[in-house]
Amino acid sequence: MTSELFSGFVGLFMPFVVEVMKAKLPETKGKWLGFVLALGASVVVGGASSYIEAGFNMENILASVGAALIASQGVYNFWFKPAGIDKRINGKVGGK
Repeated sequence: MTSELFSGFVGLFMPFVVEVMKAKLPETKGKWLGFVLALGASVVVGGASSYIEAGFNMENILASVGAALIASQGVYNFWFKPAGIDKRINGKVGGK
């Protein structure tokens, strides 16, 4: 249970990391890149936290990955995007 809580907490801050990573990559079209980066980061965070707590337990890993992904997408869609934080990060980090 604690690996899911930790993954969900880390997921709250993942939109910042994903936007910085997107700003450093070459220009791409579409929203797929942000989701793929968020999914990859969720797999890393969820897998690592689950493995540290319970070893290789697929049910726990999937729950942790899901918690991180849901938290990151929720923060991005309900706060990050409407507030325009993504554009500000791209302007400062990416120089666009």
